[in-house]
Amino acid sequence: MRNTEITLQTKRAFSKALKELLRKKPLDKVTVKQLLTLTNRTRPTFYYHFEDIPDLVKWTVQDEIISLLQKSNGYDHWDKDLYNIFKYFYNNPSLGRAFYDNLDIKQFNWVFREPQINVLLGYIDEIIKKEHLHVKAEDRKFIAQISTGGFTEIVLDWLGNGQKESPEQIRKEFCRTQENIIVHSLRMADKNWTLFSE
Repeated sequence: MRNTEITLQTKRAFSKALKELLRKKPLDKVTVKQLLTLTNRTRPTFYYHFEDIPDLVKWTVQDEIISLLQKSNGYDHWDKDLYNIFKYFYNNPSLGRAFYDNLDIKQFNWVFREPQINVLLGYIDEIIKKEHLHVKAEDRKFIAQISTGGFTEIVLDWLGNGQKESPEQIRKEFCRTQENIIVHSLRMADKNWTLFSE
């Protein structure tokens, strides 16, 4: 087995132990010693892979969110991707709260928004192709940034407010509004491209 696979297995073992502990207690009651007991690993192993427990929280969410986003099969499934992210936090409320409480917005963007931008750019490219649009690279990127910025803010508010709405409610709202916003923005960018290229 290669070192990268061993490292990933080790990190995921700590992630699994963290989630198990968070089902029973808040993050401030979770200790490295408890993680070591559940994983049967040593203290140097933990600190080789993570700076501290909040770093493990960050890595766990990043690893699992990226796995969800990578399951994407095209633009028709964009709402399912978003729904799965909300469902992930809904099914892991303590982890979601720990994530919210321990990461600043820069870290949150790094863990969550940047991978989402890559997925959304794929969606945008499908719309451009499907509708035969001409969109400048900087407009394409800007539309992705605006969309993910808004979505990131909604996730933050939802986590901060105790996840009151169900993932199904949020999915319905996104289906009702987000697709129209993205498509309209791309059509406007196409109009501007046509205008300035004449």
